[in-house]
Amino acid sequence: MGALAHIFGVRHFSPAAGIHLRRTLEELRPDVVLIEGPSDATEQLKHLADKRTIPPVALLAFTKVRPVRSLVYPFSNYCAEWIGLRWALENGKKVQFIDLPAGTFLALKREEGERAKEGESERENDEAKTGNQPKDDSQRYLDDPYEEIAKIAGEQDHNTWWERQFEHTRESAAYRDAIFEFGRGLREVRQGDRMEPENLLREAYMRREIRAVVKDPKKAVVVCGAFHAPVLTDELPPMSDADARKLPSADIILTLMPYSYPRLSSQSGYGAGNHAPAYFEALFEETEAGRPDRLRSRYFAMLAGHLRKGGLIRSSAEVIEAVRLAEGLATLNDSHAPALRDLRDAAVTLLGQGERAPLERAFSEVEIGTAVGRLPPGVSRTALQDDFHQLVKTLKLDKFIEDKDQPLELDLRENRHAKTKEGAFLDRSRSTFLHRLNVVEVGFGATLSRQQAGTAKEKWNLRWKPECEMRLAENSLLADSIEMGAALALSNRLAESKDVGEATSVLMRAADGELADALAKALIRVQELTVDEGGLGPASIGIANLVELIRYGNVRDVDPAPLRPILSQLYLRATLLLFGACACDDDAAKVVRDAMDRVQDAAFIGEEDIDPSTWVDALRDVSSSDDRNPFLSGYATALLIERGKLGDDEIDGEVSRRLSPGTEPSVGVGWFEGLVQRNRAALFMRKQLWSSLEQFVDPLTDEEFKASLLYLRRAFSTFSQAEVRRVVGLLGEFWKGGVGELAREVETKLDEDEIKKVTGDLEGLDLV
Repeated sequence: MGALAHIFGVRHFSPAAGIHLRRTLEELRPDVVLIEGPSDATEQLKHLADKRTIPPVALLAFTKVRPVRSLVYPFSNYCAEWIGLRWALENGKKVQFIDLPAGTFLALKREEGERAKEGESERENDEAKTGNQPKDDSQRYLDDPYEEIAKIAGEQDHNTWWERQFEHTRESAAYRDAIFEFGRGLREVRQGDRMEPENLLREAYMRREIRAVVKDPKKAVVVCGAFHAPVLTDELPPMSDADARKLPSADIILTLMPYSYPRLSSQSGYGAGNHAPAYFEALFEETEAGRPDRLRSRYFAMLAGHLRKGGLIRSSAEVIEAVRLAEGLATLNDSHAPALRDLRDAAVTLLGQGERAPLERAFSEVEIGTAVGRLPPGVSRTALQDDFHQLVKTLKLDKFIEDKDQPLELDLRENRHAKTKEGAFLDRSRSTFLHRLNVVEVGFGATLSRQQAGTAKEKWNLRWKPECEMRLAENSLLADSIEMGAALALSNRLAESKDVGEATSVLMRAADGELADALAKALIRVQELTVDEGGLGPASIGIANLVELIRYGNVRDVDPAPLRPILSQLYLRATLLLFGACACDDDAAKVVRDAMDRVQDAAFIGEEDIDPSTWVDALRDVSSSDDRNPFLSGYATALLIERGKLGDDEIDGEVSRRLSPGTEPSVGVGWFEGLVQRNRAALFMRKQLWSSLEQFVDPLTDEEFKASLLYLRRAFSTFSQAEVRRVVGLLGEFWKGGVGELAREVETKLDEDEIKKVTGDLEGLDLV
């Protein structure tokens, strides 16, 4: 067949492809370089040519309507596509992309999704009829030939096979011939797979684009995936004008975005990325410099350096021996150079001394890396993206634009040592920015904790990922700034809020993001919902949020005055709702317990309009009632004891009543479980409690004891070992054998036979 140009097949993100393409271009000096990539993105090439553009970067295409669909086309500084376009631009040659437009790809993606939904029920019906048939070797090969190729060749994985066969090839002509044949072989085994219709469409379109541009095939080079290389010939027809006009197209935005090596590594596979971008960048650099053998010593030296930073010292002799071992492993595998697997195995043996665990972090740093690309200011970004990057610069967060976890501690109070107002409130501005980003779900920063509720100190974990840039681009459909986007997102969530808990959560986020309009709207919505709030859980969440805002709001200049009447109203409503909420099953009781905690905290904060006695009276009603959930009655008693609202006689009387021999075992032990959830130190001083417990449990029948064991186990599961020993000491005073015998029983470890016997005796109980 006659090729339409010099066809250079590649594996995307293969350093060998980049090296041999550059040599080929220098040899041929073509007038035209055509690259597999979305043809409607050719205008972006001028930005990629900017010397301030530092890979990894990516083309991003996304639809203008929701749900947003997106496509990403990444570049590294050693991938063949980047090498080709930079060579052409630096040498004044014509260069353009020739694949289907991104708008067409996204339209096809939408159609494919719709077809998948339609066919899902049919597939389920077919599977129900035929069952899940195991795949034979031929089918596995057709579904994923890459790993099967590796197995046939005796390698553990496709990446290692590929590296041995292609990445260390020294001769460009040999590389071109080998990868062309590889692509031809792939086409033979992949005929009829689910991607064939799209591939045929793409290839017809690429033939059309090549024919339209190339006048002399000898003066043009096409860079494409090896799979497509064999069919870009003049014997096969190009897409017709009529068919081109029929191509579907989505309304899209095309932009550029920084990318990262960790993200690139997560896309490993023939056509997507590679599993070790930093390692392959090193391979590219050393080969380009004419010293490929230096890669192995560089790899081990970098590993040793990272280990040293972590306090694990490895000698130069161990590094040298690791190099020799890697070379020996390569020889055993009939390879003239070690592959990454050989290097890694040698590192585990010598630098890890047989253990992989000490090297995990170093492997990640050396093989994957944390590199994040950069773009010139304002280059092909949306207004929202520009706003983000400008704020990152203004707030001095540039160093956190890396694809790795980095902690950040903020103090939101005024820094009186700063020379400017911006410097005095830098941390507060940073916090506001990060909170706004969380509202629009960009994902750059995650709050670890506020060191203490109501204080002005926050802890964050920052990590920039390409997904952050993609979410920024998608949000640009709704707003032109982070502030505007956050306000709009909160407005939408407020409209969807169904109770006070959800609405006050929006109120909190508006305050954290210093969004005055959103705060005012949220306050009105909270007032509306408070009037009809009928659930203790949502009311308690609302109370906790309002208390937090009243305590913490002064840092954000939030006026607490409008919040206090709402807090007072919610508090009174919660006291009225408590008794009814405590008539519930055991699963719901844990939810009610959490709500009680929130109201308890609010009742005693010292707010003028909050009368603690109202809450105490509500707790007394639950504590003394026999028709509420026993766990919650016990918990209400514990809350009263904690605040000193029950006298000693009242406590002892309630203990005796609840743990009397005539009480239903599950009721008595359930009450005890609730009682010991709080303030255990005070309970240890009450011998009456432990005496009553012993007298309650001792006469139980085997079946009654088994039924009670579930509650007892849950009650004591939160006790520390020291607290368990204190309980043993207390119960031992009433135990027939005394403290010593009981302690021995508790401390003795069961052997396997005893465990099996106990397990059999307790069969049917959910003790997990």
